[in-house]
Amino acid sequence: MRIEKGKSPLTAAELRRSAEERLGEVRGKPCLNGIDDDSRLVHELHVHQIELEIQNAELRQARDELETLIEKYSDLYHFAPVAYFTIDRNGAIRTVNLRGARLLDIDRSRLLGLSFELFVEDDDRPFFIEFLRKVFASQVMESCEVRLAREGNDPFFVQIEAVAFGGLDCRIAVIDITERRSVEAALAVRQSELEELNCSLEQRITQSVAELRRKDQMMILQDRLAVMGEMINNIAHQWRQPLNTLGLLIQKLPLFYDSADFNRKFLEENSANAMKMIQHMSRTIEDFRNFFRSDKEKVTFNVSKVIGNTISLVDKSFKEQQISIDLQTQGDPVIYGYPNEFAQVILNILMNSRDALAGHNLEDAVICVNSFTEKGKTVVTITDRAGGIDSEIIDRLFEPYFSTKGPEQGTGIGLYMSKTIIETNMGGSLTVCNTGDGAEFRIEVNNAEY
Repeated sequence: MRIEKGKSPLTAAELRRSAEERLGEVRGKPCLNGIDDDSRLVHELHVHQIELEIQNAELRQARDELETLIEKYSDLYHFAPVAYFTIDRNGAIRTVNLRGARLLDIDRSRLLGLSFELFVEDDDRPFFIEFLRKVFASQVMESCEVRLAREGNDPFFVQIEAVAFGGLDCRIAVIDITERRSVEAALAVRQSELEELNCSLEQRITQSVAELRRKDQMMILQDRLAVMGEMINNIAHQWRQPLNTLGLLIQKLPLFYDSADFNRKFLEENSANAMKMIQHMSRTIEDFRNFFRSDKEKVTFNVSKVIGNTISLVDKSFKEQQISIDLQTQGDPVIYGYPNEFAQVILNILMNSRDALAGHNLEDAVICVNSFTEKGKTVVTITDRAGGIDSEIIDRLFEPYFSTKGPEQGTGIGLYMSKTIIETNMGGSLTVCNTGDGAEFRIEVNNAEY
């Protein structure tokens, strides 16, 4: 096909369309009878020539498309944000894109033919050689992390992903992960610091809890010392009658010595009565000794028994002040905690109610103590009829060192420690409210099973 001068070359697609049109025209002409063989041969050659032109046009179109794709691939390869290399089985660089050249800080033309191993840190080079051998052996994508070196600069970490093709070369993508490794190292240090901090924090919390427990125990002891005078007075009340009885028994011995009634039986009866008094006094001392003993660990205990024992320590001294204690128990409530500390709470509240009643000169002054179970909890209420608590101070009643009494009558830590014992040490609650003609303290602690 000839191209006229002065006209632009036709594209492969235009050439093909033109040839197809001419072929249609040639094939569409009628073949007349009587045409000689030479004319027929020329006609067929003409058709064949046009068909070859069509095939040539198709090849040119395919070539143009391939060149376009190669150009696009070349742009993608060379201007990609990731460093790409092609290396042979010996590690020599066959191709490299612009990013790869910038990564190694060497012109591309100088990189071609150099061994990639030259840029791998000496310590990592054996590992990289083994990695490359594995890539060519596996024929699947493999990945590793090594350090590369640039002249005049510190080594940097890279991640290499490689896959072999054709058995002779492999393509590798190289990604700079120095920043990531720095972040990971910083995170590792931070994690280590956090673990140390956590360990230190746990130790400090343990020490703080132990210190708080120690301070609580000291305040409990301080509170017990504050009421020790009261308890000594109670001991005196508990012992006064037994001592009087014991004194009378001893005085009877010389009086009856010269009497006809003085015999072995008389002596044994008086000795037995004297021993009863001594045993009663010994039990009293034991009860008071147990009350002042510090609880070392939590146990399950009978609430009514602890309350009864506590009331027995102060019952007589309260009666001398015309105050009676009425104990009512429903069921057999038990709780898990510190029985002596619980007894101290009961005693603190009883003495608080006693002091409130003492200022009212009531003829029938009574403190009502009730213990029962309610909704899975053991409840103890202590109620008096001393007119209640002033609304201006009721919210401050459990504050440390708060007291409506003078400094000579109290330290102001009894009710504070009572609340601490019940709520902090035993996981319960201690509240107070007015009931119209008096105040009611309410203790609630979860039930325990034997």
